[in-house]
Amino acid sequence: MANYMDKMAIRERFDYIPAARERTWGLYVTGVGRRIAPPRKASQPPEPLVPGEPGRGRVLRDYALVYLTDGQGSFKSHDSHWRRVKAGDLLVLFPGIWHDYHPLAETGWTERWLLLNGELANQWCMHDVLCVDSPVLPIGVHEEVVEAFERLLEIARACPPFANQIQSGISMEILALVLKFHQSRSKHHKLPTPIVESALSFIGKNWSGPIDFEIYSKKMGIGYRHFRRMFQEATGLAPHQYLLNLRLNHAKRLLGAFPVAEVAARVGFADPLYFSRLFKRKVGIAPTRWH
Repeated sequence: MANYMDKMAIRERFDYIPAARERTWGLYVTGVGRRIAPPRKASQPPEPLVPGEPGRGRVLRDYALVYLTDGQGSFKSHDSHWRRVKAGDLLVLFPGIWHDYHPLAETGWTERWLLLNGELANQWCMHDVLCVDSPVLPIGVHEEVVEAFERLLEIARACPPFANQIQSGISMEILALVLKFHQSRSKHHKLPTPIVESALSFIGKNWSGPIDFEIYSKKMGIGYRHFRRMFQEATGLAPHQYLLNLRLNHAKRLLGAFPVAEVAARVGFADPLYFSRLFKRKVGIAPTRWH
C-alpha cells in the first residue's frame, strides 16, 4: 500500500496489492484516492493522471469509478472525441481500454476515485451494469456518494483488519447509489416491460447462437421497430448491440486460455477476423493483447 500527498495539488492516494484472501471474495479494491486540482494559469502544464503522464492517457488493469464534485474538464476514451465533463459526472473506466482526462485550467476540479476488480466486477460488465459504451454517467453531486467515497479514504488511513473487504462492501454501495441517481436523472429511462424482460432472458440463454430479432419480435406479436424501440428505451442499447456486447464480454473471460479463433467460435462469431476487428473497435485493443 502506498500513500502520498502532492504539494502542487491536494492529493491523497492509496494503492493495494490484494492478497489471496481478498481475491476469494469476488470483489476487491486496488486503490482509492482524492485530488483537488486548483485553477491554474494557461501556461502551467496540466496535472498528470493518477497514475500516468499528462496528455498521453493510460490503460488500467482494473475497473475505476472517478467522481467529479467540483469544476469542469475534458474526457476522451478509445472510440470517442474529447467531451466536456463537469461536477456531478461519474467516469467509468474499464480494464484494457485507453482513456485520458484532465481538469480545465480556469476551473480546476475535485475528483475522488475507486479502483476495483474481481469476478463480481466482471459480471457487472458482462451484464451491462457497467457499460463500456456509457463511460460518463451524469448523476449529479450527492452527499451520500461523497460520504461513501470519504469512508473509503477513512478506512484506508486507519487500515483496520479486513479493510479491503469493508471497502469492497462500500464499493457496492457506491455503485448502487450511482445507478439509483443515474436512473432518476434519465428522462428517457423506462423499466423493462414483460416483452423486454422476456427478450433479455431469451438472449441470456441463447447468446452464443444466431438470433434473428425480427423473427423473435414477430413471435412476440409486435413489429420489429416497436420491439427495438422498447428494448433500447429499457437497456440503452439496440438488441443487436446488446447481443454483441454480451458476446464480447464473454470473450474477455476466454481470451488467454484459448486461441482467438476458438474464442470467436465459442462466443458466436463464425468469422474470427470480424471478431478481432469488432473487439478492437469496441474494447480498444486487439484480442491477442487482452489478458
